[in-house]
Amino acid sequence: MIASSPTTKSTRSAGLEVPVFAIPRDGDLGCGDTQVVHELIDLAHAMGLQSLTVLPIQETVKGNDPASPISFYALDPILLDVSPWTLDDLQSTAYDRVTRSADAEYDKTNGDALAYNRVKKVKIDLLWQAFEHFWDAHYLKGSIRARDYHRFCHREQRWLPDYCMYRMLMDFEQGRESWEDWSEDYGRYEDARQFVAAISAKKPEALERQLAFYAYVQWVADTQWRDVRAHAERLNIRLITDLHCGVSPHCAEFFREPDGFRLEISEGRKTAIYEGNLLDHLEHRLRRLSPIFEEFRIPDFRQTIRQVDQDDGLKTFINRLPNPHVSETTASTIRIAWESLPSLSMELSQLWPAPNGKLNPPEANAQMSFSSFGANSLRRLWANDETFRQRLKNQWEVNPKSYDLKTTLALLRKLFQYPAKHVQISYLDLAGLENGPGPNWLARYKKGPRAMMEDPDWDTFREEFRKILQQTYRLGDSPEKPVESE
Repeated sequence: MIASSPTTKSTRSAGLEVPVFAIPRDGDLGCGDTQVVHELIDLAHAMGLQSLTVLPIQETVKGNDPASPISFYALDPILLDVSPWTLDDLQSTAYDRVTRSADAEYDKTNGDALAYNRVKKVKIDLLWQAFEHFWDAHYLKGSIRARDYHRFCHREQRWLPDYCMYRMLMDFEQGRESWEDWSEDYGRYEDARQFVAAISAKKPEALERQLAFYAYVQWVADTQWRDVRAHAERLNIRLITDLHCGVSPHCAEFFREPDGFRLEISEGRKTAIYEGNLLDHLEHRLRRLSPIFEEFRIPDFRQTIRQVDQDDGLKTFINRLPNPHVSETTASTIRIAWESLPSLSMELSQLWPAPNGKLNPPEANAQMSFSSFGANSLRRLWANDETFRQRLKNQWEVNPKSYDLKTTLALLRKLFQYPAKHVQISYLDLAGLENGPGPNWLARYKKGPRAMMEDPDWDTFREEFRKILQQTYRLGDSPEKPVESE
């Protein structure tokens, strides 16, 4: 006999994962930004989803790898909406002048890849235009807006001054972040402090203005991302991001304290792992990000797990995170994580292949509380992997002649049927897109949330999608899943 209570809210949920930089919108200057995150929140709400997971938003450099930021704390200016109708200090005439010049210089042969260097240069130019107005109209006059800026600087004083100095020195080196190759005058932290002090003695106002610019950019970023959080809260969408244990070796924190890190190489990428007071370090990072994000996912848990047995403080910290998740692709690491930190919410990032080469059946994820399909889009797997198509046909009875919206819905239904508490889908799969070759962090998708919602088939797709969520007890207002009774 099946018994159900229509008044009990379901504990199951579903969410959307996005790389913000890859999601297009009209007027975004070639890179996804905080404004498109507002649109993604609207999309998630319309679809009946309850969370939005974004890749790390810390500032990166030329490669745009979100797992290798140049600071644990600084937010990436490339993700900012720098239009005059959003950025109060930017005049429309300055915006038109900078963007016209950038369009004239732009070689439009980049295809579907993110033109990272070009976009960042344009946005930094626009932020300088905005800052110059802010400096004259507010900073020098001590306006209410300037006081808000100074309150931000005071609140973030633990990391902001060193970051601003680091960014200024990068500009002295034409954007080169590899500080070991910098001039001997400031190639080490203590030398850099003396170098900056010497500049201050000769040109105090010029130095103050230069450093204030980098702080201004971070203030704008903090403001825009807090606005994103407020919009998400209005629509009951939880914001989630990754809390990486490492940064790029060429970062402000490593520059200040190189002996406090160890270097690791994984998949050809150098990562600096903090080895100082880890608990204090993570507490400060959480304090920086928690006004924006409600929940945190811990990727590359194999790196973190080495610290767990040695540092009870880390275990205490992770257990205090709001609904923490661990992201791994190997079940063995998941088992180790469960044994070490049983309160963690585990994500097995790929539902295939199982050890026998088949798709993992739902019972294999019976204890999982967080599951997703993985990095490659379903459409790409379907198009390029005959073995994958055979598994879909034989195990899931999904055998389309071509990949369309019905295929997307059929595959997502299978994922939502997994018993995990939370299931997450990628934007690529929701939009029925195929990720292209090359690094995912240089992707530029062909369809944004507005375009999705303006598609002639949108209403039908949305209705069917919400129906699947309701049938799998993942819609926001779904009742609790019925349970068998004696």
